[in-house]
Amino acid sequence: MNQLAIKSAVLAALGIITAPAMATGLVSIPTTGFTVSASTAQPSGGISAYTLCNRTGNYGPWYGSNNSTPPSSTANNTCAVFPANTLTAPENGFTLGLYNVRDMVVNNSYTSGSSITIGSVIDYIWRNSTTSMCIFGTRFSMRNTDWNKTVAGMQTFEINDFARNGLPNSTVTAGYYLTSNSDEVLFRIGRTFTSVQHRVGIDLDLDPTDVAEGYYDQPLSYLGASTAAINGVEAVVDYPPDVPTTLQQSALINTEWIDFSTDVNYLDDDGASMKDSSLLYVKMPCSAVPTTPTGSYRFRQTGQMEEPWVEIIMPGFKP
Repeated sequence: MNQLAIKSAVLAALGIITAPAMATGLVSIPTTGFTVSASTAQPSGGISAYTLCNRTGNYGPWYGSNNSTPPSSTANNTCAVFPANTLTAPENGFTLGLYNVRDMVVNNSYTSGSSITIGSVIDYIWRNSTTSMCIFGTRFSMRNTDWNKTVAGMQTFEINDFARNGLPNSTVTAGYYLTSNSDEVLFRIGRTFTSVQHRVGIDLDLDPTDVAEGYYDQPLSYLGASTAAINGVEAVVDYPPDVPTTLQQSALINTEWIDFSTDVNYLDDDGASMKDSSLLYVKMPCSAVPTTPTGSYRFRQTGQMEEPWVEIIMPGFKP
């Protein structure tokens, strides 16, 4: 058994894992999505699969130093929680039951057919046996590894979105814990299978929240909206980026999936390198023993800058 898991089991048995200090808390992620008011970017408004969390950092800047701001007890803390440590559940009444570490491996035409380990994935499951609820936690860490053999120089992999399967057909709650200075914040959470590309605008130096033309913070869901794994403009572009169509900035609600948008890269071209994700949580009903089917986890590089679209499919915990 992993030493961290042994330590956690001992602490839990002795009852000395302390209760977390809560702030905003996990937020509700309903099956019906979120209402988006009409704005300059989205004149019609509508329903989005996504809700906003930490808006600082603008989903990762474009060749700038627009670092995100860590959440605190008083600011930038939507979706954020503050447990005592990574082993402590973000809510009271939950006991750590499972802990697991897996390698993240990519093998495709960009790696010339070789299997290259680009990072690791850490999973946690806390369970409340009284309520039969679980909190699933996942954190990933990227390595300083050249994965794209079709391009000269060092190309480190970037994860812009993490999607996980297995949600019930009911409202769940979700959020994140920024564990250290090497963690990136969580920008948004979506009840969808689709990871929508996001890019910043040309006035980034003057306005850190500036969004490129045609890009939405909360992509809309409607009949005919995208059901693709990655949606956006798949092209190597100059700055400012190409303008997407409305369809290319859409994501159909999918109640079986949850998508977390972040910007994790060991050595990011945008100058804001965060090699680790925050610890990402989703709370939902569960059985005592989860399954780990292949395809439950999807890690996606969505071309937030000029990277190719790549999806890494892995097994992962689900109820």
